[in-house]
Amino acid sequence: MPKVSEEHRAKMKGLIYQAALKNFSKNGYANTKMDDIAKTAEVSKGTLYLYFQSKEDLFYHMCKQNQQTLMEIREGLFKNKSNLASDLGKFYDDMVAKEKNTERAWLEGVTESLHNKKIKQMIIQQRKNLDEIVTEFLRQMRTDGGFFRDDVDLRAIARGMIALYNGLTVMRVTNKNDETIKSAWVKTMHAIITGSG
Repeated sequence: MPKVSEEHRAKMKGLIYQAALKNFSKNGYANTKMDDIAKTAEVSKGTLYLYFQSKEDLFYHMCKQNQQTLMEIREGLFKNKSNLASDLGKFYDDMVAKEKNTERAWLEGVTESLHNKKIKQMIIQQRKNLDEIVTEFLRQMRTDGGFFRDDVDLRAIARGMIALYNGLTVMRVTNKNDETIKSAWVKTMHAIITGSG
């Protein structure tokens, strides 16, 4: 049996992952079967199970991908106070572009977590991981760019940022005007970070 290259494995994993997102978004997490994902990805069920053992594994992969995206997008931003508004806008645009295919799937997972203990635990862990990642970003902003006084509770700010972004995600998914949502993000975050209205 020929050995499969890492490049091929990564391509297949990505193909299956995208098929899962498409199905979760279109049919809902609970209504999606592994057969549906295999069919959309145009792979055999056996191939599907080589890469992901369950829908929960696919949801976990999405959580990890979203964390990685956040870390990549943040690079190079928020180093200078005079660029704060433009950095907030760029961050928002880049996050929305990268997460466009995962937003509905994420909300489907949140809904599923009301009935599925594994998904609930993944979401709790995802929230803890995001708390850590965003708090560390805020520490870097304090160190590199002089943002935030030393007495500011950065973990509380991080949680507020995450909650704001998640709430705006719900607005985007329900087809509200994206420019209005982006403006809300930039203005609210600017006020929080600078301490002014």
